Amino acid sequence: MTQLILEHKTGIETLTESTLVVAIDDTGNENFKDLKHPVFGLGGCAFMVRDYQRLIEKPWNYMCSRFFPEVERPIHAADNLRNLTNEQLKAISHFFENFQFFRIATTSSVKSEKTVQEDFIQVVGASLLQRILDVAKWTDLDRLFILVEESERIEMKIVQSLSGKKIKTKDKEIKIEIGLVPKSACMAAMEVADVIIHTAGGQTRNRINGKKGFRPDFQKIFKDVDERLTSYMEITKIEYKN
Repeated sequence: MTQLILEHKTGIETLTESTLVVAIDDTGNENFKDLKHPVFGLGGCAFMVRDYQRLIEKPWNYMCSRFFPEVERPIHAADNLRNLTNEQLKAISHFFENFQFFRIATTSSVKSEKTVQEDFIQVVGASLLQRILDVAKWTDLDRLFILVEESERIEMKIVQSLSGKKIKTKDKEIKIEIGLVPKSACMAAMEVADVIIHTAGGQTRNRINGKKGFRPDFQKIFKDVDERLTSYMEITKIEYKN
């Protein structure tokens, strides 16, 4: 039986093959303080434990060692994936096009209208849970474990927006469990999550700046794969509904 053993902030967790793992990262600032990137979002990748090595860990680590040997891990899209060579672009495109794991994201921007009291991080967190449910329905999960990278600024806000929640599948209710992963772990899933949410945030930034169509990287990650693998939402307006 395939297992995934995780060492996180509160201990060691052994996840069985029928566990759905969701690796989450953030982009931007929840108060839109970055004028060059006035976006906030949460997103990442999801996979069944039995598929992790085959779909993410082995191909991603191979790609990094083969095409990015000079980059110190962990890789961060905003810092390490700029000014890429054609060979590097093809390698990243090949990874996202050919390995069929789930990709999810919810974004918002400084132009998002909000008439509710909840903070953007709470609203985006609630929407992200729906994105998880969208992909979870295609699995046979019996456990749901969310991984969040440790961060001095935002980790607890993210955890609070996701913790204490449950999702309903066809025949049961599953409690969401959360683990904090240190950056030093250099976990492939967290690096992939970083690329996904960075790309989703960039797509939102392009839209609010008046650029039409999809960015090439957004197209590769969210559009050029089976639609069952993806769930993405950009929040433009939030209001109470009677």
